[in-house]
Amino acid sequence: MDILNINLNLLKSFWAVYKTGGIIKAAKILDVAPPAVSYNIKQLESQLGVKLFNTHKRGTDPTADAKTLFPLVENAFESLLKVNDQLCPSDSGTIRVGVSAMIMTVILSKFFSVFKTKYPNIKFELHHHPKNDYLTMLENGEIDVAVMQISRKPAAGYIITKITTLDTTFYTSKKFAAANKIGNEITMEQFKKLPFVMFSKSRTMYNKLEETFGGKITAIEVPSSFAAFYMVMDGQGVGYLHEQSLDVQGNDQIVKFKIAGLPPLPNAVIDCISDKKSAKIVALFIRELKEYHAKK
Repeated sequence: MDILNINLNLLKSFWAVYKTGGIIKAAKILDVAPPAVSYNIKQLESQLGVKLFNTHKRGTDPTADAKTLFPLVENAFESLLKVNDQLCPSDSGTIRVGVSAMIMTVILSKFFSVFKTKYPNIKFELHHHPKNDYLTMLENGEIDVAVMQISRKPAAGYIITKITTLDTTFYTSKKFAAANKIGNEITMEQFKKLPFVMFSKSRTMYNKLEETFGGKITAIEVPSSFAAFYMVMDGQGVGYLHEQSLDVQGNDQIVKFKIAGLPPLPNAVIDCISDKKSAKIVALFIRELKEYHAKK
């Protein structure tokens, strides 16, 4: 079977089922009925002469042949999207982006400069939510795309694209470290005696930390990540943050440390979330952002 003769819709169904892990979820992304997706998968399996998915109650699992095929199909689709952009350019308009100040600093600031040079007619409106609840803003139509750590699943009909992963660490100021005998590593007993400063609305970080600690943590809660950082650097305690966020500060007074015996700290996954029916310039923005961070 010559794969060039395969209907593109069959490959789109395969791509969607592989990405979402189920027929129903794939149908929502493609905006078609689930039976149509099932039919397309069966047609593709018949034409290729291989089984692509094993179906069970919770969804589908890709076979070895599917795992071989998927990166080839995804690369082909990305190439087709680039051709589509060249033939039908989406190089003007405004994108409303929901993003926290910290993620803006680490993820978007340098990218914007590169993007604006390449697409000078695309403008951005940056929107901030005091509780970091950008998913609600997105679902209410207040923004076009959210760049964030996801704390809950978005409503049906939204696409999640992983942009990058940030490392996390405990940190404090040199002044506080010297006064409290904090080196590169301290014990859990030492840590529990220290004032721990955290952004009050950063539920994703809280949840991941509590998983790592194996129980509830007590912290001095402040209204923003920046407030937490400046309190820590003022010598008022210790904090927990993305290493990249600390690195961009360029501050030689920062001390990073570990807690002995603690499991590896969970990384922070930064995603873009958008409506599957978003304008083409939103898809262009997400694709360029993903490629930018993949090259770093």
